[in-house]
Amino acid sequence: MLFGPARHLILMADRPSYPSIDELREPKLKLAGRQINPETYSPYGHRGYWSPRLRNLETGEVQPFVGVPAGATFRAFSWSPNGTRIAFCLNTPRGLQLWSCPSDTLVCRPLGGADINNSLGGLPYDFVDDERMLVKRRIKGLSPPPLEPEEIGPKVQATSGQEGSNRTYTNLLESQHDVNLFRHYAQGQLWMVDWTTGTEKKWGKPGIISGLHSSPSKAYYLMTLVEEPFSFNVPYEKFADRVEVLDADGNTLQVLARRPAMEHLPPAFGSVITQRRRFTWRSDHPAQIYWTEAQDGGDPRVAAETRDQLFYLNAPFTGEPQPSVKLPLRFGAVRWGRGDLALVLDWSWKERRQVTRRWWPDQPEKTPEVIHDHNWEDEYGDPGSFTSITLRNDHTVLLTRDGGKKMVLLGQGHAETGSQPFIDTFDLETKQTERLWQSSPPFFERPLFFLDEHPDWFILAREQVTERPNYFLRHLDSGTEIQLTDFEHPYPQLRDAKLEKVKYTREDGVQLSGDLHTPFDFVRGKSSPLPVLMWAYPQEFKDAEKAGQVTTSPHQFTRISPLSPLPFLAAGFAVFDDFAMPIVGEGEEEPNETFIEQVQMNARAAVEELVGMGVADAERIFVGGHSYGAFMTAHLLAHTDLFAGGIARSGAYNRTLTPFGFQAEERSFWEVPDTYIKLSPFVHADKIDAPLLLIHGEEDANSGTYPVQSKRLFAALNSLGKRARLCLLPYEDHSYAAEESILHMLWEMERWMLGEEAG
Repeated sequence: MLFGPARHLILMADRPSYPSIDELREPKLKLAGRQINPETYSPYGHRGYWSPRLRNLETGEVQPFVGVPAGATFRAFSWSPNGTRIAFCLNTPRGLQLWSCPSDTLVCRPLGGADINNSLGGLPYDFVDDERMLVKRRIKGLSPPPLEPEEIGPKVQATSGQEGSNRTYTNLLESQHDVNLFRHYAQGQLWMVDWTTGTEKKWGKPGIISGLHSSPSKAYYLMTLVEEPFSFNVPYEKFADRVEVLDADGNTLQVLARRPAMEHLPPAFGSVITQRRRFTWRSDHPAQIYWTEAQDGGDPRVAAETRDQLFYLNAPFTGEPQPSVKLPLRFGAVRWGRGDLALVLDWSWKERRQVTRRWWPDQPEKTPEVIHDHNWEDEYGDPGSFTSITLRNDHTVLLTRDGGKKMVLLGQGHAETGSQPFIDTFDLETKQTERLWQSSPPFFERPLFFLDEHPDWFILAREQVTERPNYFLRHLDSGTEIQLTDFEHPYPQLRDAKLEKVKYTREDGVQLSGDLHTPFDFVRGKSSPLPVLMWAYPQEFKDAEKAGQVTTSPHQFTRISPLSPLPFLAAGFAVFDDFAMPIVGEGEEEPNETFIEQVQMNARAAVEELVGMGVADAERIFVGGHSYGAFMTAHLLAHTDLFAGGIARSGAYNRTLTPFGFQAEERSFWEVPDTYIKLSPFVHADKIDAPLLLIHGEEDANSGTYPVQSKRLFAALNSLGKRARLCLLPYEDHSYAAEESILHMLWEMERWMLGEEAG
């Protein structure tokens, strides 16, 4: 759903279900961390939406778009500022084509050919006003993409001599041919399109445009362009670039920054470049540019009274940068409101801390005032997030009430009894909060966003255990509601499956919980114990008290994604989903130093609870997980005898292949080699005695989880005479997409747990 500026009009469209394996076989180039379809100059795998239509809340009428090809799919919908027109892109075999649709007649027409360049993703156009837009097209007259060279030669790289670390990125550039391909597919030319006349003209210079943002006045633009030489060590988002300010005609007024490739950052989380970064327009000002600069050399390990500082420039952006707010922690974000009201967020990874400060943009010398100082591991103490609304110029400002005296907070309301999302106001004068609305049983309701600067109406999602989420437009004061959707239950055959939030304690006193799903006909104490599939994903904490906090509601709809373990309810299994797997490292202790010991404690506590409840057959308990959960699974099979078998999907099992950190681990292999080796299930393959099913996408591009991780562990288990099975899914990435792949994955998992292996 996409509300128009006239809030009674809603654009709606349907999302396709899972693609076929044939769709995943579309051409794909792996360049600079991107996957590009070379035939369409767009990101690989983007399939779009179908059946666009407009709903009128005042009349209840729903009208389909007129003039679009039957069976077509679409992407990148957007409203014009005054709401009289909708822009979108049509997917064609040759690429994306821009279309225009008047909101009164809904008679659509194309604007130019299917020549949009969207290789780097993002929205490929930007509204200038209600009649014009900037569109990124392929460069006309460009030579065809370079062919693979016939001569074969060595690929050579040399070190820079500078210290730094990077994660194990995939799909990087590897040769001059890759460089030529990336340059060809990434570069584009902006055109100013007038859809009232159908005319268009070139705007600005061609280049590899990675960012384009207009000022609130639409008189200026911030543009980021990738520069050569390209890096072979990082994805394109970290390539060298320059940031320019352009006028409304596309002329460069000022180059604000030239930055080298981000190849040599310090290893600590929160490390940044020393050049200007995070450029943004001030949303409540016609044309004022802000950015931040590190004051600690970009290294959070360095003691510094001021870690980041904001600077700004006014049009025409030729003077000296003006200093603004100083921050003791790393800059996170800024929320604009007005001259005497903005919020700046800064944070510290080491302390798991985020601070929200009020400041006065028109009085940069004034000291910011702390509103919230929150440990983000403390879900129960989360005060919520101040919400913003989007103006017609596509910029956002803080939502206020009572004549601007109060800001509005949306929160999750996590508590021991379950989550109850809420809406609060925060009084800028008294610093007091007031609860205006909160979800209450038997529903789980979530406020999603407010419609505009008059904060009376908001969008609400409402669900129950047996009722999927539907969406409502609700008046905050009167409680009046307009129902926007009426979705049916997607899998009625599993509607009556039971859900119970189970709480228990591990041996060192850490409180744990998990979601226990049982078939509809299971009665505890009367029915025989069931086979159980336990599914989890480890999470690191610095505070044991925060590790067991409840972040779900017993009233939430039971979503059964085919990638989740819940489909096995239909096979007679109980499923203990998202059972707590905290890894706690308090004080100076790093969580990974006791990872193996803690996953054992977590698993033992869960198994003992399920067996003690009479739910689990102790001889038929299986454990599984995806990605980091697969890593956990391999460790549990190596270091416990609790399970009848395990299922590990798309995991990493040899930590020496991720030597510059993984998950929340900041230290490199060379700093703590014993930790990396100890944490590699590959090293403990000889201890894995329970059967292990390994599943992996052959095209996994996720950092650290290369398919070779599963291949090498399987080879080790095979050589050691262990019982294992390896399933590699063709054309699949880290998460599986094709219907055939998902069905085969479920078949493999069920056969494995039933002990019915097939060739």
